[in-house]
Amino acid sequence: MKNLNDSSYEINPTLKQYLLITLGVCALITAVSYFHAPVRFWVNILINNFYFVSLALSGLFFLALQNITNSSWMRTYQRIPQAMTAFLPWGLGLMLLGFLGHHTLYEWTHTAEVLKDPVLIKKTAYLNVTFFLIRLVVYFALWITASRLINVLMNSWPSSPKQQEAHSGKLARVSAITMVVFALSFALFSYDSLMSVEPHWFSTIYSVYTFSGLFVSGIAFITLSLLVLRLFGHLDGIVTRDHFHDLGKWMFGMSTFWAYIWFCQYMLIWYSNIPEETEYYILRDHDNWTWLFWSNFVICFAVPFFILLKRESKRNYIALAGVSIVLLVGHWVDLYTLVAPKIYEHYKILAVIGPYEILSAFLFASGYVLIFLKKLQTRKLIVDSDPYLEEGSHLHQ
Repeated sequence: MKNLNDSSYEINPTLKQYLLITLGVCALITAVSYFHAPVRFWVNILINNFYFVSLALSGLFFLALQNITNSSWMRTYQRIPQAMTAFLPWGLGLMLLGFLGHHTLYEWTHTAEVLKDPVLIKKTAYLNVTFFLIRLVVYFALWITASRLINVLMNSWPSSPKQQEAHSGKLARVSAITMVVFALSFALFSYDSLMSVEPHWFSTIYSVYTFSGLFVSGIAFITLSLLVLRLFGHLDGIVTRDHFHDLGKWMFGMSTFWAYIWFCQYMLIWYSNIPEETEYYILRDHDNWTWLFWSNFVICFAVPFFILLKRESKRNYIALAGVSIVLLVGHWVDLYTLVAPKIYEHYKILAVIGPYEILSAFLFASGYVLIFLKKLQTRKLIVDSDPYLEEGSHLHQ
């Protein structure tokens, strides 16, 4: 294994300048959209908040997963998921800021409407503004605490084998607790933030669906980040095509799992034909939403499936980069089709992905990447004291 003890990353000044310019321009246009199209503004804020919080949480999930299993497959580039979690404190602030638009986004925040609706009245004990905000803060407090604890433990391996064994056991226990907390809290976070946009409708596999999107987006971001780092000469000799092959298999398999959950939910609701359930798909599979609804399935499943079907594609850097970008864009579109149709129907707005949607997404993306890169440069790109590093560097497919 190549000696990379001094390997570190520094943000390219030109890249940082471009990101800051993008951030400023997109922030200005997004601010304009608040006055010109306020409904679209709040919908975009909700979608992007959930998308990038999910991306940060995927980093926490992958860290916990490898510690529970004592696996080595991600040890050579574990700094990437560690840096991904740095967005979580920012995510809390942005979610709280985004909740200022709750009267636009959530029907259950209108007291007069709730009092006239027998279904919503029964849900007021859970769906109320105060309890919503309390839950939101609790979720993020748990995630931020868990991510910081795991990161500290993963960055401070002892030197002796006996101490390393004890340290590994401690990491596994903390990660196991984190995984249970993550599963419950992310499910509730999905219900609260997204599913309650349509409080009369529910799905028992909604959180599984949003988790599959989180998993695929996270793997796509890790793959793309690793490709960019390798392009600029980082981690050469420690990350090989076998590691990328591994990531390609994850993208292939989990995009198929996402499609399976997508189809299961669609088919179960379609053949049961219960009015209060079918309204969800009637809204999305009719009028001007049809093209977007089915395009989403093609982008998030068909494209990665057929490109990554061959072994050679999973080892091809250009193919992996292309699929990663497609998946990252596709799962933003997926969230858009989850949130926007019901709100836009109420305000008589047609389906649209225009400059406001695109630039608000770039606003969050540039901010996320800046936070990610700033965190990435704080430490060496490898944890050379990690006892699993040597094994992870010799991965073979």
